[in-house]
Amino acid sequence: MSETRSTNETHFKGTSKSVKEKDTRANNILAAIAVADVVRTSLGPKGMDKMIEDSHGEVFITNDGATILKKMQVVHPTGRMLVEMSKAQDVEAGDGTTTVAVLAGAFLIAAQQLLAKGIHPSLIAEGFQIAVDKALKILADYSIPITLNDKSNLIENAKTSLASKVVAQNADLLAPIAVDAVLSIMDERNPSAIDLRDIRIVKKLGGTIDDTVLVEGLLLGNNKASHLANGPTKIKDARIGLIQFCVSPPKTDMDQSIIVSNDAAMDRIIAQEKKYILALVKKIAATGCNVLLIQKSILRDSVTELALHFLAKKNIMVVRDIEREDVEFICKSIGITPVAHIDQFTEDKLAEADLCEEADMGGNKKMIKITGAKKPGKTLCILVRSSNQLLLDETERSLHDALCVVRSLAKNPSVVPGGSAVEIELSQKLSVFAQEQSGINSYIIDAYAQALEVIPYTLAENAGLLPINIVTELKNRHRNGEKYIGLDIKKVLLPLL
Repeated sequence: MSETRSTNETHFKGTSKSVKEKDTRANNILAAIAVADVVRTSLGPKGMDKMIEDSHGEVFITNDGATILKKMQVVHPTGRMLVEMSKAQDVEAGDGTTTVAVLAGAFLIAAQQLLAKGIHPSLIAEGFQIAVDKALKILADYSIPITLNDKSNLIENAKTSLASKVVAQNADLLAPIAVDAVLSIMDERNPSAIDLRDIRIVKKLGGTIDDTVLVEGLLLGNNKASHLANGPTKIKDARIGLIQFCVSPPKTDMDQSIIVSNDAAMDRIIAQEKKYILALVKKIAATGCNVLLIQKSILRDSVTELALHFLAKKNIMVVRDIEREDVEFICKSIGITPVAHIDQFTEDKLAEADLCEEADMGGNKKMIKITGAKKPGKTLCILVRSSNQLLLDETERSLHDALCVVRSLAKNPSVVPGGSAVEIELSQKLSVFAQEQSGINSYIIDAYAQALEVIPYTLAENAGLLPINIVTELKNRHRNGEKYIGLDIKKVLLPLL
């Protein structure tokens, strides 16, 4: 009797552990599917924008998948994996962040159904990997090569990435800007080595999106020239210096208090400060520098009003509070060398440019613009304008996506049709491939193929069409050899290549 009870207890413990594992796995899958469902309604040109309020009360309006998931502050570990996956897609490709989240959700639903049939998770993972390898081979044959010399083709691809954005109506302006920007910094000998950090997007509130321009020069959007003592704000034939030391009286390494007992001692301190600053200004002026960029300091004032007065008398234009993270871009843009000490500030450290001016952006908004650098680097700036901050931020995100699309085309100059044509083609080919397999892999690969249909289904659903009818028609057309047929929201079905 005791042996029977022991056997039953072991059986119940094993059963309880197995049920707990299944429940944990199911909860993880459901959490990830819930995150995918949040962004699913924002997929495609007819997808809805999301209004998100963060913990500080700031409101964001966007349909960019990576931004939505980032602002959601997902806590569940499995949900966080989808967020990180979307971030990785944003870094690698720059676009398709919503698509990868929706596809991941569909694959997890397929995996959940396979698990319900008693298939082991390891077998499902292996089967999905076989399907991925086959899909990559199908894509290689399905894609159409293009040339980077065909600028109109690049612009059309950039427009495609903007079609589902809030700024879709401005795609005719933003797409050529994105293409020109990437082609300008691209090394023809090594097109894949494109660093988008060489393109600086400068946002300035005011105007409209139509005022967005590509600037072949350097823009400092958060800085303006010093107007103290009528200092100059426009310098032709500029000789520019960038200093990382302070033009202000030195301080001791430790906090100390100096007690001044009489006016004569105070006068001596002021005289010594004036003498010290004047010596610095004379050394700067002796190099021929007429534009001085001063890096922001956190220990003490980077420049005092007395120093600004002396520099204005020497007709030197001063731009204060250059951020540390901007120094590298400035150096690369105009060929300047940053100087950490006054003794190292020599003529060879200066950069030359045709014009350095404080540009008026309307109202009280100013910015520094440097053009015609004598030793320019392969960098440029895009000035983005908009009438409100929400639209300004969304324009920046959309332009970044377009830049990433052009960069991806430079790395791998080939395209596939959009409008879910590629997903339907992959689904069809993988279904045929699944029938050729034996054993459990046949079921797993077929489930993977069926999951790909979530993209055309979602596009049709978000557009208010009948998704079942659309997907069925697409599958029939592809089965009949029309492999480039995709979903056009306006014309329903259209050959996209």
